[in-house]
Amino acid sequence: MKLKSTVILVLFTALLTQTSFAQIGGGPGTIGYITFNQPAFDQSLTNAVAGNVMGYQYVLIKNGQMVTEGAGGLAEGLADGYLTMTTSTPTNIGSLAKFLSGTAMLHLMVNGAGPGGSWDQGQSLSQKLNRPFTTIVPDVWVTGNKAGIEDITIRELLQHRSGFDTDKSSVTGRGVLDYLKDNDGFYSSQHGTREYANINFVLNGYLLTMYEYPGAKTAYNSVINTYGLNQPNADQYVKGAAGTSMHSIMKTRIWDQMTPAINPNCDAANTLQTTAAYYYSSKNAVFSEGGISSHMDTTGHCGGEGGYYMSMRDLANYMAHFSASNTIVNSEARNLMFNDAMNPNDRLVWGTSTTDTWMADNFNMPNVVWSNGIGDDSLGRGYRAVIIRLPQNYYLVMATNSPDLSAGSLYNAGVNAFKAGMQHNF
Repeated sequence: MKLKSTVILVLFTALLTQTSFAQIGGGPGTIGYITFNQPAFDQSLTNAVAGNVMGYQYVLIKNGQMVTEGAGGLAEGLADGYLTMTTSTPTNIGSLAKFLSGTAMLHLMVNGAGPGGSWDQGQSLSQKLNRPFTTIVPDVWVTGNKAGIEDITIRELLQHRSGFDTDKSSVTGRGVLDYLKDNDGFYSSQHGTREYANINFVLNGYLLTMYEYPGAKTAYNSVINTYGLNQPNADQYVKGAAGTSMHSIMKTRIWDQMTPAINPNCDAANTLQTTAAYYYSSKNAVFSEGGISSHMDTTGHCGGEGGYYMSMRDLANYMAHFSASNTIVNSEARNLMFNDAMNPNDRLVWGTSTTDTWMADNFNMPNVVWSNGIGDDSLGRGYRAVIIRLPQNYYLVMATNSPDLSAGSLYNAGVNAFKAGMQHNF
């Protein structure tokens, strides 16, 4: 039976009961019953992060319920409003937006498309993922493409195995046509090899609309032909229409169905100036002006690759629904995204995989998958955010609003804190 979100997420709408040791059930190894030392976890994580960044926030969940949370430092310095960081403060999650758009694509495949029909009725999820992405896009994104792009599947976009050039974004921006048409945008020799590139999830964000509404391809072609749009203008039209719809699809199909509902924001600079975390150059930049961004200002619409602001409370809520219900994806999709028996390079959506002997020895989890969001502007101001998949259905989300600690340092702090909370069992 499908679990109800209101049952799973009761602790997101009630006060967290504090206990010294939380009983957490049987482990996958030789230990049948173990406990989690929450104070040890909190102390370890706080010691590693607090005082080393401008502000931080984290939430740990298990089986869809909150285990613990913490925050400290400043969300806004003296020049921007002097706001204390909490776990409910919206902050830039950067590339963690890829987790939102990536799981949204899986959601559409698992649950079927909207009133416009479905592309792959009767097929398995794995078969749906093997659809070449160019089969659902308008002609402007097909005609004149470099040879080999027609073979790239949606699965390969979600795996970063497309063959699109990972360095091109720093040279030409994230223009879709640059990747599809230019000689240096795609390398057939790299097709099938895992290599992180933002364009994979830029495209995935646009593809949500084209997968949800099979008639979008024909509709876009019709508008382009009717108005005689040249290639750059046709491309701009498609991106604007699909990008706007992408946000609406994620909101209607997923975010509004959660309990409580969430509302990630890609226009923080214009709508969250007094409530969001600004990002700073260092922990000492209390008197400096911070940065706050808007994806709407830069592209005119939200993006599947980044630009969203949300609190760690809301991101933990998303991860709770993701991991412990069918609201976002089902167990088949979660296992396709990653399972402990698979080659970690076959993972979907998850950005990084790190081997860990301690996790392998004690929890039969040799690879810890995680995703990160990293942003730095021309003034050296930056932010960091991570989602970490831990043993026994624990998930940790964490964010900072200065670049003093790298994403890798946050990962290490989170994993070490988990070990501190579990070490007494072994």
